Amino acid sequence: MAKKKSLYITGQNESFELSRSKVDLFLQCPRCFYIDRSEKYRIARPSGPMSYIPTALDKLLKNEFDKYRKTQTVHPYCKEHGIDLIPYKHDEIEDWQNNRKGIKYHDTDTNFLLYGAIDDCWTDNNGKIFIADYKSTTVSYDKKTNEPLNASLDEKGAPHKYWYKKQVEFYQWLFNKNGFDVSTTAYFVFCSAYYKNIENFNEELKFKIDILSYEGDYSWVDKTILNIKKTLDNDKVPDQNPNCKHCLYRNSGV
Repeated sequence: MAKKKSLYITGQNESFELSRSKVDLFLQCPRCFYIDRSEKYRIARPSGPMSYIPTALDKLLKNEFDKYRKTQTVHPYCKEHGIDLIPYKHDEIEDWQNNRKGIKYHDTDTNFLLYGAIDDCWTDNNGKIFIADYKSTTVSYDKKTNEPLNASLDEKGAPHKYWYKKQVEFYQWLFNKNGFDVSTTAYFVFCSAYYKNIENFNEELKFKIDILSYEGDYSWVDKTILNIKKTLDNDKVPDQNPNCKHCLYRNSGV
């Protein structure tokens, strides 16, 4: 396989790396994606500072589940939620969880090398794979009673949760393309920090753990990848997206 370029040249024959997050960017705004990935433009969306606390929690959870991967037993969090699955044991699990590697698939129709780094995957007694994703947040409280609420995947008031779902669907697609028997059921492990009715910080946070199941549908991925290829091979920049705040800002004339 030829050496991969970091940015795309229209009509190139070399394979091209495309991450899960860049596929998300295309879904959000083809114009922003094009000028981000094009060798001609090289204009990336501005990004904020890295959030280190969620990164630390991800690492701690991976260490936790690794203990049960070694013993091939069900993690207590899963037991508490009635989930009879064990962390999947595989020689490449560390690569799959590595943001610089991930699980990869070479799509010969587009010559894209697609990849994404999972948080974890679990398995049942039949060897079926279930994608698991960790999410860090704060506890939501009932406005009337002030009691903590269970985590939710409801997108109302939380549109970012739509992208949570697209994320695990892309991972399901990658595993399917790699020949694994992957379930359409994925799991989100929500670690929600308590912050109300706590008198003293004491240099620690306490968390509410919820595990939510989600039925994914990754049928959109193949068509999306073909559309990405057509977009990158077009010399014309896609039209401005009226729903993209970044496009609006670039064209504000301020």
